[in-house]
Amino acid sequence: MWNTILINPIFNFLMALYRLTDSLGLSIILFTIIAKAILIPVTLPSIKMAKKQRDIQPELQKINQKFKYDKKKQAELQMELFKKHGINPGAGCITTIITFILMIAIYRALVKLTMATDLAALNADIYFDAFKFSPGESLATKFLYLDLIKPDPYLILTVLTVVAQFVATKMISPYSKTSTKAVKHTPSQTDDIAQAMQKQNQYIMPLMFFIFGITLPSGVMLYIFVSTLFQIGQTYYFSGWGGLKDWFVKKSDKKK
Repeated sequence: MWNTILINPIFNFLMALYRLTDSLGLSIILFTIIAKAILIPVTLPSIKMAKKQRDIQPELQKINQKFKYDKKKQAELQMELFKKHGINPGAGCITTIITFILMIAIYRALVKLTMATDLAALNADIYFDAFKFSPGESLATKFLYLDLIKPDPYLILTVLTVVAQFVATKMISPYSKTSTKAVKHTPSQTDDIAQAMQKQNQYIMPLMFFIFGITLPSGVMLYIFVSTLFQIGQTYYFSGWGGLKDWFVKKSDKKK
């Protein structure tokens, strides 16, 4: 069922692009851009929600400071503030789950193609005869210096993906310079824990992708890299630099 509903349709779309371009690298890039564009209605609410959460940080911290010893009142005012600005803290979970499921399906379709040892065996899952592999046909896996069915030998694409992932994660960070200062004066450890988790996520995700880059076919890493670049552009277009802006400010302050 999983294959029929999601993986095989995605796989066939990728095959159509491959037949069109006769290049696995170009087909992966085109596929990624089209897939991310289609997913904009799904991912956009989360981006806008993150921006709203960043925008209300000064007001939120005033509440936390004023009622730091009255957690019940603090929670009530926080919920009123969320309601006023149309923020639903739980709404992003559904979006994240849907996006995650689709990303797994796309990843599985890519792995299915890039790690296949017998291309003719894939014909059973290809809908149209024009897209099917002929006996003895080989996949055009060369793209720049990469062999897309093998890991990146020089880790160049891996490092670029790690850097892009760090930037993307930093941009959606809801914490700002103002909130960081305010947390230091808050007796409750809730904000400190949340901020620590946010900071850990900024480094854990890039580390995970570095490990992926060592082990996975570079075709999969090419998809992740282009997908991350698209995410950076999309986030910047709809909500600006986000948490990355605070990082620039901190660097500027240190120089002064």
